[in-house]
Amino acid sequence: MNKEIIIKNDNNEEKKFDILFTFESEETNKKYVTYTDYSKDYKGKIRCWSSYFEGEELHPVKTENELRIIDEMLRTLSRSTELKYSIEE
Repeated sequence: MNKEIIIKNDNNEEKKFDILFTFESEETNKKYVTYTDYSKDYKGKIRCWSSYFEGEELHPVKTENELRIIDEMLRTLSRSTELKYSIEE
């Protein structure tokens, strides 16, 4: 799998993003990808976005349920990383 993804904006300009993670949800039967360009928001936090695949096409995540599923996955991955590094220290 590529570690980068190129997405076209509304002006048909291409922008490169790094893929943070992908996963498939049994609840929605969709495959999701979360990615970033490492830009920061007004609070100084790194921005990331999520989309889902329909074939080879990416579509924006729009429902609260899907956002909840992605947020849960992000929290799970974050806890796993924290646990891994606290055990290794």
